Amino acid sequence: MTTVETPPATAGFTRYAMITCAVVAPLALALSLLFAPNDATAEGEAYIRSFVANLDGYALWSWISALSFAAFIPGIFGVGKVARSGRPVLGLVGMVLAFILALPVSLDTDGVIYAAAKIGLDVPTTNRLVTELNEGLPTSVLGFSFFLGLLGFVLLGIAALRSAAPKWAAIAMIVAPFLIPIAWFAQLGNLVAGAAWLVFAAASGGIALVLPADPRRT
Repeated sequence: MTTVETPPATAGFTRYAMITCAVVAPLALALSLLFAPNDATAEGEAYIRSFVANLDGYALWSWISALSFAAFIPGIFGVGKVARSGRPVLGLVGMVLAFILALPVSLDTDGVIYAAAKIGLDVPTTNRLVTELNEGLPTSVLGFSFFLGLLGFVLLGIAALRSAAPKWAAIAMIVAPFLIPIAWFAQLGNLVAGAAWLVFAAASGGIALVLPADPRRT
């Protein structure tokens, strides 16, 4: 069997790219929440009114979100490699579930609101449209897949406890996915929502930092 050797320079670049993405992906989401002009944790018509009042800011944050989700894929690979070195099966299951966060399995509600505002739909009509898209489509149940993705990161944190990752990073990875939805359920505001993703970024980066220089080692 032929073995393809990975050049040291390439191996080093791959390692640092995964570490960088593990930090950048959640950090970009944190910044988009901390500096968002609208109330990101509001719901229904209150959220839509806040969003429409700051419509010009959507373009910048939509690109930042796109960057974040693109970076999630290599970032998950990095965290997953370390987690699997601690508990291989649990780490693999966690990594598979975590990838759900990087997949377009649910609708972009903000994009719908933006388009509705651009064509002049009023707030009550837009709210009915968003509600129907979120709850009335045959695929609406996929919106709950976000929580499966968060569960995947919890499993990665548990698996990382047995790896060379710092214990604080593994524990933070277990805790952060619970903090993220709490900010929305309790409508605690952008500061708390952004802080939850900052904890996530610290956890993800802390775990990925112990990636081996040789990507073939897991």
